[in-house]
Amino acid sequence: MKQIAGDKMNGSMKGIGCDIVSVSRIAALIADKKFLNKVYTKHEQNYISGKGTQTAAGLWAAKEAVSKALGTGFVGFTAKDIEIRHHESGAPQIVLYNGAKKKSELMDVENIYITISHEKEQALAFVVIE
Repeated sequence: MKQIAGDKMNGSMKGIGCDIVSVSRIAALIADKKFLNKVYTKHEQNYISGKGTQTAAGLWAAKEAVSKALGTGFVGFTAKDIEIRHHESGAPQIVLYNGAKKKSELMDVENIYITISHEKEQALAFVVIE
């Protein structure tokens, strides 16, 4: 792999995932508390309450992208097994629990890189696992 200035990746890539979602679709879904509690951790719900619908859509896209990078989609774990937290700088970070954590351990995952973006009606997330 060619080294790029500022590139922190140092292992071999084990998975990639990408997802794009409609903000209005997520807005309709999160209006239902059952969906909100099924998909988002308490930490994420608190984060969303301070940020809004675009953020909720971005977090959903991130969860989907991580599940794809793990190679299975949501098989053997749930959306709440993937938590999106944020560094004090604002950069998103992934925390895995239960089945998602187990899957990452089986894959010998060392690092998960993520980027999330949103613009009016679309939210996008891209994940690389090494």
